[in-house]
Amino acid sequence: MMTICTLTLSPALDIEYHARAVTVGLNRTREHQISAGGKGINVSRALLRCAGKDGRRDFNLRTVAPLGGPTGDMLARLLAEEGIPVTAVPIRENTRTNVSLIPDRGTSLEINAPGTPIGDRFPQITEECLRDLGPGDVLVIAGSCPSDVPKSAPAVLVGLAKQRGITAVLDCDGEALGHAVNADIVPDLIKPNREELAVLAELPKDADTDDLRRAAESLGIENVITTMAGDGAMLTSRAWDGRTMKTVFFPTEKRPVIRLKGAGDTFLGAFLYAYYVLGQAPEEAMKSALSAAGEYVSGQ
Repeated sequence: MMTICTLTLSPALDIEYHARAVTVGLNRTREHQISAGGKGINVSRALLRCAGKDGRRDFNLRTVAPLGGPTGDMLARLLAEEGIPVTAVPIRENTRTNVSLIPDRGTSLEINAPGTPIGDRFPQITEECLRDLGPGDVLVIAGSCPSDVPKSAPAVLVGLAKQRGITAVLDCDGEALGHAVNADIVPDLIKPNREELAVLAELPKDADTDDLRRAAESLGIENVITTMAGDGAMLTSRAWDGRTMKTVFFPTEKRPVIRLKGAGDTFLGAFLYAYYVLGQAPEEAMKSALSAAGEYVSGQ
């Protein structure tokens, strides 16, 4: 049975406050929720949700994250309550807390702390990620690097994984993504959104779909998924015929939007489940991922 391991280098305890409105000064809230957050954690959550809907579990799941202090303990406890298996690498500092203030109407206010420094724990994190993984398994590296982790670290981990025959999936942006796509050993799959791909390819932020398609095809990555929020997503891949790099656009069904944060992670988790676990054809896996992300943003 295959194993999928997700890594979140910058996990967070997410607190959402709900209020009638967001104003300057004092805001009185109506209710709040606390959850375990971070891109890799969200991918693990989506994988388990897909498996639960199918009523099957054809893969093993590991979720690796550096956790520290009382906030780290709470995050681990929340994951355990969700049934998400977490491999916690202890760090000295408290795991960060992110806060969102969400009004009934209008724009929410989000306060995201920087990723908690991990000190000298990166070698241990690497060891935990690669432990017992081999050909046929998948390593998902998702999210930003803490301030004391070099932006080249995800690329290094991708190289170590692929040398063992592990499928390497990377979902990050900026300098870390640039290091990874220009390394000697590149990921098997990356998932930038349209803005992140434009920055990577040095295109204008309002670059059109044709420019983004050409940029994705020029990267030399086996699979590039470019998400475009409510407009759909593109898959640039050789998977269509095994030889030619080709891009196919997939529109999304218009739905009411209840939440956006975590939608891209849900998309990625659902695609990984459909493509790697179920072995669906790429077009079917993309449709499954868009459906799962659509259900997520509409609050289903």
